[in-house]
Amino acid sequence: MRKKMLATLLTPLVVILAAAPLRAGTWNGTVKVGGIIRNEVGDRSAVQETYNIHSGFSLTELRLVGTPNPENYLRLDLREINLDSRQGNFLYRRPGRLKVSASLVQNQKVFDPARKTTSERRNWNVDARYTPALWLKLEGGLGYITRTGDRLSYPAGTADALGISYDSGLFTGRVSAEARRNRRVLAVEYRASDFNDQNNPDADRTGQVVSARIATPCLFYDRWTHMVRAAYGVSKLSTGDLDYTLANFQYTGLVEPVDPLRVTYRFEAQRVDDETTDLKTDNFTNDLDATVYYRYGDVSLGYGYQTNDDELNLTYYSSWRAATTFRYNRLLTARFQYSGRLKKDQEELTLLKDIETARYRGDLDVNPVKGLSLGAGYRVRDRDYPDIEVNATGQIASAYARYTYAGWGGISGTYEYTNDEYYDRVGKFRAWNNSVTGRVDLERIKALRLSSGLTFVNVGGDLDIEKSILFFEGQYDVRKDIHLEAKYNVYNYDDYILLDRYYTSNVVWFNVAYDLHGK
Repeated sequence: MRKKMLATLLTPLVVILAAAPLRAGTWNGTVKVGGIIRNEVGDRSAVQETYNIHSGFSLTELRLVGTPNPENYLRLDLREINLDSRQGNFLYRRPGRLKVSASLVQNQKVFDPARKTTSERRNWNVDARYTPALWLKLEGGLGYITRTGDRLSYPAGTADALGISYDSGLFTGRVSAEARRNRRVLAVEYRASDFNDQNNPDADRTGQVVSARIATPCLFYDRWTHMVRAAYGVSKLSTGDLDYTLANFQYTGLVEPVDPLRVTYRFEAQRVDDETTDLKTDNFTNDLDATVYYRYGDVSLGYGYQTNDDELNLTYYSSWRAATTFRYNRLLTARFQYSGRLKKDQEELTLLKDIETARYRGDLDVNPVKGLSLGAGYRVRDRDYPDIEVNATGQIASAYARYTYAGWGGISGTYEYTNDEYYDRVGKFRAWNNSVTGRVDLERIKALRLSSGLTFVNVGGDLDIEKSILFFEGQYDVRKDIHLEAKYNVYNYDDYILLDRYYTSNVVWFNVAYDLHGK
């Protein structure tokens, strides 16, 4: 698999380098090698940040940035390529004509305290964009996501219908073409997907969607722009009779009658036809927004109405939005947002029936002097289920400060407080959370950069949990192109209600970096 990863990422590079003349080319990059030492005790599934830290020798980074000639640019970036946390990115760009990119991200999920039950996911992507003419753009992409490993049954010790392991893959592909002339756009796209599960072949399925979109100014009013999109898709189980079709139509109208005012109307109609049960579900959405711009900001209002009819019950949704932003040069920015949503189940046949939600948000950012940024925010969120007598409320208050001084470094910190309460027919559940982060960077000493920081989370109320991450890191330039790097992290987790759920880990990273330069 590792060789396959390197071949996938390096093949486009080799092809492009072979095709591109290396006249007047320049190259820069960095090679880092080192190691990771990890010592841990306790529940190894408690702290997600440590799931993808693996001990041992590390090919930490291989980064190359180059211009084979003045018309071409490429970048290759491979990280921890010999470990199970490997990541890679490749980019080739010829401005205005061609762009090719590829990426790989691999990560691990931990399920049990001993870290013996884990699953691994790999996400591969390759994308390309070609512009043969100023008015035409062609795009395509391939993706492949695999998941392998073990899983826990639920309840523990029972025979789970889903099995005890993962072994699945999802392949996706797309191609599109877009023609553009002034404000007129015509585009078509085709997407396909293929999911296979080695442990459960009955879950294998395929899907295809074709779509087209058009954008054009109104024939009789130039300040009105029409945008229309239509799509049709089919999804089907590979080994069964279950399949359905999806039809979707969208219209967006954008009107700017005068410069300070913008009005947007959106309409969407969607039908899902389940051919196995012969049931059809129709969704219709109407949405209207208006925004007024002025010298110091903007004010906007919006309303939406949505219906869902699946031949058994009718449900409709109403939503309201309001927002305003005030800016004064670079000194101050203030924002306020409100949104509300009401779900009404006409026949009272859905599980949760009626739902009412409301959200309020306010933010303030201030830059009183050069290098100093201050900010604060406050959010309220309410959700009510009147038919089943359940209610959830929450508040979030936050603040941040950052200060940088040229030649010395910087200091930053954030604080957030959350308070969530849940009421049902049995009783009340409450959880509050204090979260603090801080970071200090020092650059005063020549050739030496030092940083340190802390993240601390305290969860109280009906829970009693503490979690912290402390780090120290530094880089010393032995000479212009050779650098020594070291980092030390301490992870800690304690659940004072579940006394056996705790975790402590000490991790050390060390690297030697060499900068590459060439022509």
